Amino acid sequence: MPEGAKLVREENLGDLHLRLYISDDQCEASFQFKRIDPGCTVAPDFLKKMIVDAGVVNGMDENRVMELAEACCAGSLKASEELVSVARGKRAVQGTDGRVEFLIKPSAENVRFNVTKDEAIDYKNTNLIQNVLKEQHLATVHQPGAAEEGRDLFGNAIPTRAGQPVEVHLGPNAVMEDGKIYSQVNGRFVLENDILSVNPVYQVRGDVDYTVGNVNFIGLVQIQKDVLDDFSVFGKEGVEVNGVMGAANVESEGHVTVNGGVNGKGRGYIRALGAVRAKYFNEVSAVCREDVEVAKSIMNSTVKTKGKLICPMGNVIGGSVVALMGIDVGSVGSDLGVETSITAGVDYEIADKIATYEAQIDEITREIERIDRVVGPVLANKQKLMALSPDKKKALKGLLEQLKKHQAEQGEMQKNLDEIRKQSVGQRAKEILVRKMLYSGVKVCIGHCRRLIKMEVRGPIRLREDAENETISIANLQG
Repeated sequence: MPEGAKLVREENLGDLHLRLYISDDQCEASFQFKRIDPGCTVAPDFLKKMIVDAGVVNGMDENRVMELAEACCAGSLKASEELVSVARGKRAVQGTDGRVEFLIKPSAENVRFNVTKDEAIDYKNTNLIQNVLKEQHLATVHQPGAAEEGRDLFGNAIPTRAGQPVEVHLGPNAVMEDGKIYSQVNGRFVLENDILSVNPVYQVRGDVDYTVGNVNFIGLVQIQKDVLDDFSVFGKEGVEVNGVMGAANVESEGHVTVNGGVNGKGRGYIRALGAVRAKYFNEVSAVCREDVEVAKSIMNSTVKTKGKLICPMGNVIGGSVVALMGIDVGSVGSDLGVETSITAGVDYEIADKIATYEAQIDEITREIERIDRVVGPVLANKQKLMALSPDKKKALKGLLEQLKKHQAEQGEMQKNLDEIRKQSVGQRAKEILVRKMLYSGVKVCIGHCRRLIKMEVRGPIRLREDAENETISIANLQG
């Protein structure tokens, strides 16, 4: 017996043996021709009667019944185990439930590590953050599908179930228009307690470690504890660390605040387009466009800012500081003579470009001098020049072409360098305030003037550029 069907009628006419099956859902009737002898005929009414006698009152396909009878008489119908459908009721269409189609997958609640092609696990990428942009289409809410009542072969109605609407709960910064859910801010797409929302702040409740992984967030990142060694944090709108930052990498297009200080171990790095604030710096590199404020000390660190360095109660010991808008510091250097450099009134980006061009010009100049030492004596002696073999003349010509090329490059670089130096004459503060002590051995640069401090000077003092005398003046502010 065919699966999913019940035998309801059977006729064995000698030269014709056929069966009638009704499907389990009572929505389809089918013939099975078990045997058809040559020359066998069957009337269409006979087949119809078998169907009606089985109780079928709905959905008979009379054309199909006629075709089967004609095919039997023509000898083109063959016996087979297959079922041939001759009547169909109307199957019910159940209503589909409403659903939410996510175009952006909400941020994960648990870590999902990335696996590389060689099946290595990247433990620092946990996929806990799904960044979305303001006005981004996040999801579409689909309404329930309509239900259609059915009717079986015996005329009985087949009940249906209406689709249920989906309940969508929207939290902060998520809005729905015409069944589409959009973000109202840049942030992290979150599904929490069946509520969809977009959070512009990503809070790390503990440390940035292997349970969190590297952080790359389009909004503000707030870290309640520490950033451990060798992890990276990027918060486009800002990064706030309540604890300590280790030998990590922290960057932002906004501000960076490290309330517990930074132990960079020579690898720690901070970059911000806004301000940077910290309790202390120890062996860290910090680069920013606004002010750098340090409460206690800056030790063996490199600090570059287009703003002002503000450390009035602290010390700068070792390393270097470059601040375009001036420096306000407690003490600079130490009585141990640790090499320390402070620079005010200089744009670090322009200074870096100048240093790069100067290094390139020096390299080209050395190459020009090398070639000149080779070709100069030959060109100065006409007899020696005329005595050269053809191969040596060819080599000399190559050196002269190379010399001409280097001279042109040198001129172009010098022109670019002069243009960059003109850019450096912009808004800047040409003074340094030292409130407690300026130790000997400290290198001071203000604008285009430099001075090596040979004897310690007790503060408060103000250091200013003295361009006329090409030095730096020191004025005592006592009294």
